[in-house]
Amino acid sequence: MILYHVVTTYQLLRCIIYKELFHKEQACYILLSDFIKEKYPQYKQMEGHFFEKLFVFNSNEFFNDTENNMINNKHELVGKYLNENNIDLQAFSEIIVGSPNGYFGNYLLENEVYFTFLEETCELMSRSDSSFIDKILVFFGIDQKIQMDENSTILLTQHFSNLGIMSFEEHKKIYQLVVDYFVPETRLVIKPHPDDLMFYEGLFPQATVLKKNFPTELIPFVFTEKPQTVMTITSTSITNLMSYFENCIRFSTDFERYFNNTHQYYCAVKIISELIEDYQIYEMNSDKLLLENLLNISGNQFGRSIVSVNNLSQIPDKSIVIMDDFNHDPLPKTKEIGNFLKSVDRDSIIIFINSNKEFLFYDYPNKELLESIVPVEILHNSTVDETAQYSTTFFVYSKRKDIRNMINKQTFEKTLNSSQEIIKVEAMSEEQLRIKILEGILEATEKRLEHYIKLESELREKLNSSTNVLPK
Repeated sequence: MILYHVVTTYQLLRCIIYKELFHKEQACYILLSDFIKEKYPQYKQMEGHFFEKLFVFNSNEFFNDTENNMINNKHELVGKYLNENNIDLQAFSEIIVGSPNGYFGNYLLENEVYFTFLEETCELMSRSDSSFIDKILVFFGIDQKIQMDENSTILLTQHFSNLGIMSFEEHKKIYQLVVDYFVPETRLVIKPHPDDLMFYEGLFPQATVLKKNFPTELIPFVFTEKPQTVMTITSTSITNLMSYFENCIRFSTDFERYFNNTHQYYCAVKIISELIEDYQIYEMNSDKLLLENLLNISGNQFGRSIVSVNNLSQIPDKSIVIMDDFNHDPLPKTKEIGNFLKSVDRDSIIIFINSNKEFLFYDYPNKELLESIVPVEILHNSTVDETAQYSTTFFVYSKRKDIRNMINKQTFEKTLNSSQEIIKVEAMSEEQLRIKILEGILEATEKRLEHYIKLESELREKLNSSTNVLPK
């Protein structure tokens, strides 16, 4: 006999497939967490269908009802449950555990009972025949395969607001922005995370929202025509799906905090794509994944990938450098960047996204560098409220006046339907350019002053501390 133990839906799916592939002719029992019972009311259908016998362990017993704290004798509770249900661990030739660090895994370790850990589902699924997969789909509520255009993109969501990673409004906005930039709503299929409460049907009325509660790993098998692209912001389940899809769009953890800066990244890539064709692109302290995603949708990848550097000396002549101020690594000092800009060749172009508004290109008194800076202003206009307007700016450095003029003359706009916003870049007059540069200098100076005031305050505190401990 074989005993399986699962806590999550993902582990349940793994056990069902594992049993079919390796223990089909053997009697197999499964010990479920109460989470599975609550999530799938049809759980009893597994008995006699996938497993010979199933048990459900009530993990709520691990908590003290009065204090809602984990009690100390959880190993005793597991032992008690096994005894009450006549589960003799010694009677099983193999025990397979989905969560070795969970309560049951810990109990086995404590009592020196040997067990094995499951393989990843992706590899197991590829070895299963279609009729058995159809059987699994029926159990998880997929009675008929879903018809969908093969050019569609399936979006795997994350429950950001539930996790407290961002507010509900930010949660809504990040997905609106991703859809606006990376997939037409008419070709969008959304697979919400089980704990995601966002109203996607209202946000994207032309999209298809999958309401069935089934494991994400089954996605490649639920469609009559599999979508070409799978996309997620930070869902870890995409790792097991990448091999099934033609295209994969992922984002970095930085994107969760700086997604509003996608507009600057998009406009920077737009300018690069339209003006420059034979340059290698380098990035430093930027959101590299976002840059690559935007280059892909622009249809112009320059035939090369973006090269990451952490030292300015690694950048050769005739390059495009996209630099941001995320503070992944120790940022170069503004003086070092100033020296780099002075020494850079005439053909190179340096783009400062300026997400944290550190104004890395400005260091008093190097005002002459500002003569080679072109501010690119992005105008944001709401499509539902005419008074809701604002602007954001990034900066481009080039020693060549013709390139600066070309950049300044760029005019384009993009309608973001889901975000209900239009972004626009327009050419600026000489006076407008001067005003924009002066605004940048003023903001950069304020930033520097705040930094120096903070340093002075910290030094005073250290000085006072050291004075107080001096011997009398």
